[in-house]
Amino acid sequence: MADHYTPTVIDPVIPISAMLPIERLFLAHVFDEQADDETAYYFSDDGANDLIFLPAAEVRSALDAAMSETSRLSRKLTDEQPDATLGDHDFELDMCDDVWPDVLQDIVRRSPDLDHLTVTMAFTCSKMRPDGFGGLAMLITASTIRSESTHTLFDRFYAEASAKGEIGHGDS
Repeated sequence: MADHYTPTVIDPVIPISAMLPIERLFLAHVFDEQADDETAYYFSDDGANDLIFLPAAEVRSALDAAMSETSRLSRKLTDEQPDATLGDHDFELDMCDDVWPDVLQDIVRRSPDLDHLTVTMAFTCSKMRPDGFGGLAMLITASTIRSESTHTLFDRFYAEASAKGEIGHGDS
């Protein structure tokens, strides 16, 4: 059986002052975090965590400092798990990969020090399988999240080469 990995790096480092406490708590559970007094660096050796559990008391405290009009994460937590804010059970968030790009974009939107973030991912595999390698690049600005994988890049290359008569067929 092959193991798939997605090492991930977010660049540049994010000023801690640019993040709401709920965003920092969330990102530290989705990725690995290295922080000093002023900035936090997010990365992962294996890829972003899809399923995380956030301690209820920490979430309540962090949500008190959040502004739902500028934080899609805070709005998601209060809208989708209103009972959890009252109890002692952990918040369970599934499919975090659908949420973390929005969290990063909200940080860029509010930050006077950031006009973008980049996310670079490598797709690797423990066996030499053609479907186990590649990557993804993402550029996050205040207005847009642009993302492209090596597979979509190859699809574009094939279409261009086919249109110019360089190849007769090809797909990834």
